[in-house]
Amino acid sequence: MANDNIYNQSFMSFLQEKITHKATLINTITDILAIEKDAVYRRFRGEVSFTFAEMAVIARNLGISLDIIAGIENVQSKPTRINISRQINPTDYDYEMFEGHVNLLKSIREEDDTKIIETGNTFSHYIYYKYEYLTRFYLFKWNQISSSGDALPYHKIIIQERLRDLQKETCEYAEHVKSTHYVWDNMIFRRLVDNIIYFARVRFINEEDISHLKNDLIELLNYVENLAFTGKHDKTGNEVSIFISDMNTDMKYSCLKSKNMQLTLFWVYILNAIVSTDNEVFNETYNWIQSLQRMSTLISVSGEKLRAEFFDKQRMIISEL
Repeated sequence: MANDNIYNQSFMSFLQEKITHKATLINTITDILAIEKDAVYRRFRGEVSFTFAEMAVIARNLGISLDIIAGIENVQSKPTRINISRQINPTDYDYEMFEGHVNLLKSIREEDDTKIIETGNTFSHYIYYKYEYLTRFYLFKWNQISSSGDALPYHKIIIQERLRDLQKETCEYAEHVKSTHYVWDNMIFRRLVDNIIYFARVRFINEEDISHLKNDLIELLNYVENLAFTGKHDKTGNEVSIFISDMNTDMKYSCLKSKNMQLTLFWVYILNAIVSTDNEVFNETYNWIQSLQRMSTLISVSGEKLRAEFFDKQRMIISEL
């Protein structure tokens, strides 16, 4: 936490050197982050820290090097940070991280050339956040493995209302990204259903909650099938492409691209991400996902027979619950 304070102080010093007129600086940051002016003042007063995502967006827009701010001088070093959040009992810092990501998505929603490309063996949070019982399951699974607090049964996992609102906003603003590509492991539903079955067998999830989870999975499947059928988000009309990989994927990687920002996320500990703003890391990860995409089957818009077979198979898997 001490290092975070140092980085924030250093970051604010660079901002003040870049734009010396305070009112202009405040207005500029307000416009870039698309947040209230009072929220910007709170950051400059030190009441709230700039999140990593916020610093990345501002740095890209103002031409500030995060490497210099972090004291990174070795060209082999890459600016990265791991965001570890405690989502069952979230702190102010956890809320700041969530708000930072929402503000980032909000700040690029009007841009013409934005893209998300993601691969993995678990669903994107941009999708599963839509479903409360499934979101609770990911929190539950994290709680079972994490060293943070006591392991709780599923029915005791509660999502705070403020956090739930931020999760919904994340989904909403993600749909404003102009192009989204998902490259999923072909076992993605199988793995999730097997996890639920395991925890049910050891009596950590009761029958009523199994029913709720099953209903959420059916709704998620219907939602994804509609995305695949239309190739776009219903509300925004923005492009969505879904690929199914025959190769097993070992973890989840995400790339988020806008006019002034390239963000790479490596998902760890189920809910958390290692975040990088380095261009080389982005390009390497982006090319890696694209290579995997070329070896995968597109089920969006085209490939009607394969698409129908895939979703029929997933319905059979979900029926095991």
